[in-house]
Amino acid sequence: MIDVYKPDWCEVREDWSVYLFSPNNRRPPPTLPRFRVLCQTIIAHKLFDYVVLAFIFLNCITIALERPQIEAGSTERIFLTVSNYIFTAIFVGEMTLKVVSLGLYFGEQAYLRSSWNVLDGFLVFVSIIDIVVSVASAGGAKILGVLRVLRLLRTLRPLRVISRAPGLKLVVETLISSLKPIGNIVLICCAFFIIFGILGVQLFKGKFYHCLGVDTRNITNRSDCMAANYRWVHHKYNFDNLGQALMSLFVLASKDGWVNIMYNGLDAVAVDQQPVTNHNPWMLLYFISFLLIVSFFVLNMFVGVVVENFHKCRQHQEAEEARRREEKRLRRLEKKRRKAQRLPYYATYCHTRLLIHSMCTSHYLDIFITFIICLNVVTMSLEHYNQPTSLETALKYCNYMFTTVFVLEAVLKLVAFGLRRFFKDR
Repeated sequence: MIDVYKPDWCEVREDWSVYLFSPNNRRPPPTLPRFRVLCQTIIAHKLFDYVVLAFIFLNCITIALERPQIEAGSTERIFLTVSNYIFTAIFVGEMTLKVVSLGLYFGEQAYLRSSWNVLDGFLVFVSIIDIVVSVASAGGAKILGVLRVLRLLRTLRPLRVISRAPGLKLVVETLISSLKPIGNIVLICCAFFIIFGILGVQLFKGKFYHCLGVDTRNITNRSDCMAANYRWVHHKYNFDNLGQALMSLFVLASKDGWVNIMYNGLDAVAVDQQPVTNHNPWMLLYFISFLLIVSFFVLNMFVGVVVENFHKCRQHQEAEEARRREEKRLRRLEKKRRKAQRLPYYATYCHTRLLIHSMCTSHYLDIFITFIICLNVVTMSLEHYNQPTSLETALKYCNYMFTTVFVLEAVLKLVAFGLRRFFKDR
């Protein structure tokens, strides 16, 4: 067997993203690994998925605004076209970030190793083809206009929400994992349908006919019906052949109009005989048996399979979430350990700034500021209509005093913590 030739640089760069971006900061060249680290930092940010999800919802809104009545050169058409270009560029950028940071195919965490990423990539590829075909068709290449049917695939873009919503993802994974056991149940259900269909043909073939006329009380068979110039017709759902029997059984299983079919079976007498009310009550066993075995037992097995697979997928998802939480906890502990080993940020402060920092981190300062806030609320609640001039003057000076205290607090904390830590503190 001939081995596939692989250049040496392919083996060396097997863990590189698209053979250009190394997994670490080693050289050469230094700019490409840094770019991959930057991409990894972006997609690992907690706001990345939320931003992409927001753009997906906005794109769904613009797709929902499409309608045939929009004129070609109208402002609305231009807005929808430009928004399609913008969203496509955003999704292409998202895909590029993930491919650079994760790799395209090689590696356990590669982009194409995830079925959800394959779906996202397919939708992005379809969007690019749609734009290319639209531009080519506008330029006069009418033969490419046939490919504009790909615009229909843009309606699949809302499916990208599934990979970013754990609840929807769980439901879809449950349905996909349930396909194989549901297939076995479908075979069992079809077998029961065929068995009861054949039995129904043997019991009721040609017996679901009746005379349709003004007065059929004296009609006993088909000859009497034709002699009275009436119509000899059959019911919509009957058992004259296996196909009609399966259709009638399907209606029985759906429990929509099944009572009329059952009463027609009870009233059936014989071939070319007028039905008689409750002629054969024992036929009730056929219909009740079908409802119990197929409609209640077999069909409810579908629900049981879906529920069982839902619990399995939920357990798998909970295990994955527990693993991710444990990894986050370990990263936080490692971060705290590194922080504990480093000198505190205020170690290089001068004596005056260190004194201000000690005052700002003191518990007594928080109590004092809380007391001032409460006094401010009390003074604000004293304002009323037709208040005395003296009270208005006192409240004005109180407001000046409180504002001075709050400004002084902010200035002290800016000096103590610095601008970045001041606004970073929650």
